Amino acid sequence: MSRTAGRHWILAGVLLAVGAGIVWLGLSASQQSPRVAGCVFGGGFVLLGLILVARSLPEPVVDELVLDASGISRVVGGVVWAVRWGELTAVAVPAEPGRAHSFRVVLEPVDARFAEHHRGLTPVAGGGFLVPGITLSAAEAGRVREISGKYAGIAERPVTPVAPGPHRASVPELDHVSIHVNGWDRRKVLLFDFVMAVLGIGAYVAAEFGPAGFLPTGCRIVLGAVVVLLGVVHAFEFNSHKRQLRADLRLSNLGFRWTTYTRKLELGWREVAELRLLADGNLEFRPVDLDFPLRHGDAEHFARGAGWYRLPRRLSSAAMRRFATRAPALLPREVALTIGGGAPPTPITRGAT
Repeated sequence: MSRTAGRHWILAGVLLAVGAGIVWLGLSASQQSPRVAGCVFGGGFVLLGLILVARSLPEPVVDELVLDASGISRVVGGVVWAVRWGELTAVAVPAEPGRAHSFRVVLEPVDARFAEHHRGLTPVAGGGFLVPGITLSAAEAGRVREISGKYAGIAERPVTPVAPGPHRASVPELDHVSIHVNGWDRRKVLLFDFVMAVLGIGAYVAAEFGPAGFLPTGCRIVLGAVVVLLGVVHAFEFNSHKRQLRADLRLSNLGFRWTTYTRKLELGWREVAELRLLADGNLEFRPVDLDFPLRHGDAEHFARGAGWYRLPRRLSSAAMRRFATRAPALLPREVALTIGGGAPPTPITRGAT
C-alpha cells in the first residue's frame, strides 16, 4: 500500500510554459509598461515552475505498508519496523467511526512481549497495536484481509465507543469561552504604542525647535524609524487575526474545539481524562482510553507519546492568562486540569457535568 508522494513534472511544465508565454508576449509589445508587466508576471510563473523542478529532482521518500509471505513491514524512507506472521494471531481492519470508506490496520500479537520488540506501533485497547500513519480505502482493506487470511487470521475488532454518558444533543451548552490562541497581548501593544508616541513626539519637537546642526537630522531619522516600526508591529498584529493564520480554542461545558485554517479537532469531555497547559504555552490532553486513535485518526499528528496529544500551536501569553482564568470553571470534575506544571486554581463552582 503505497503513499509515496509523486513528483511535480506536469505542473512544473505547465507553469514554465505559461510563464514563458507571458514573458514572450510582454517582450513583443511595443510599449514599455506591457513589457515590464509581462516580465514580472511571467517571471513569477517561471520561478514557481523552477521551484517545482527543484523539488522533483530528488528521489521521493518511500512511504509504504508492505504485506508479503514473510509478514508486515512499514517503510518510510527505510524499514521502520517489520512483523513476522508467526508473531501475530490475527489482523483486524476496522473502519473509522463515521467514515465508512476509511480503514485502519490493527495487529493482534501472540504474546505480551510483542511490544518489547516493536516500538513503532501504537497500543490500543484489548492488547492490539495500531499501524500508525496510514489509512486504507475499502479496496485496500479487502486486499489486506485477503493476504492476512492466508498467513495469520482475520479478526473482527469493534472500536471501543466513547465513555458512557448523556448524549451531546441532550446536554445544553451552559457557558463557553473563545480564545485567540496566537493573539497578541493588547496591554503590551498599547504600552508599545504609548512609548513610540512619546518617542516620536519628542523627536519631532527636537527636530523642529532644537538647535541647528546634527540634532535635527538625527531626530528626523528617529521619527522615521518610529513610524516604520509602528507600521511593522501593527502589520504583524493585524495578520494574527487573518483566517489563514489565526488559531482558535473554544472551551465549553461540553468539550473543546481547536480550529485553524487547515485543521479542526473537536472533542467532548467524555473522551478526555486529563488536560494540562505547560509553562511554555503548549496545551496537551490525554484520552480516556487507548482506542482514541482509532476513533480520531485526524488527531494522530498530535500524538506525543505516553498517551499524550499536543495541539500544534502554543498559546500566547494573553491566551494563557485567559485559559487559566476561564478553563477551571468550564471543565467537569472528571477531567484533571494542570496549569503551568502545578495545581490548577480552584473556583467556587467547577463547571457543569
